[in-house]
Amino acid sequence: MNEEKFTGKADFYDKYRPSYPDSLIDWLYEKTNADTVADIGAGTGKFTACLLKKPWKITAVEPNPDMSEKLGRLKGITVINASAENTSIEQGSIALVTAAQAFHWFDEELFKKECKRILKPGGKLAVIYNERNYTGCEISKLRDEICQKYCGAFHSGHVGKRSSEEGDRFLKNEYFSETELFTAENNIEMDESAFIGDTLSRSYAISEADAGYSDFLRELKSAFEKFGQNGKVTIKYSANCYLGNF
Repeated sequence: MNEEKFTGKADFYDKYRPSYPDSLIDWLYEKTNADTVADIGAGTGKFTACLLKKPWKITAVEPNPDMSEKLGRLKGITVINASAENTSIEQGSIALVTAAQAFHWFDEELFKKECKRILKPGGKLAVIYNERNYTGCEISKLRDEICQKYCGAFHSGHVGKRSSEEGDRFLKNEYFSETELFTAENNIEMDESAFIGDTLSRSYAISEADAGYSDFLRELKSAFEKFGQNGKVTIKYSANCYLGNF
């Protein structure tokens, strides 16, 4: 797992990244009947906070110090500073592993091995993504064009490793032995600060010290002004959860 990609981005990530719909959490709870959950690559706790809506015993694993400092502010969870591939969680102690917006950073085979080690018999892994929905969302298309122009590391899909379509096939047909898919609309209304902050939270986004930063911000603000109505834009996402076993 790349542990430094989000160093310096924790504030933006914590404040502006989209959360996840309650219907996804309800579905996971009903499907798994889990008592213990390990949220791996938990970041600042965007998904971990959603898990707190159910009476699970929650362990959150995050290796990046900037991100885990935010994560540690959540009450009622155990935080472990460790990688996805070597969590230090007790063998056979977890009923459900979750990886929200993080699976693409892991060594997939080592992570699978670690899941098999920490999961109870019959335990499951949930891979969750807020996928961009470009249909009828021109501002997302323009934002990608701006990022592609200024951010040399720009990627879409499953962080450049696979397109969204390829990732879907991989998780359904290759990674798991059995898979169930949940999907729900997850449209997020943003003001200008949130629109820009969400963009700056991305692993590929340039920072203030980088060349072109002021032009990058200027074009993001121009995009917001072009599509904003009453000081808001709506960014369309689909919240997808692949729940499987090995």
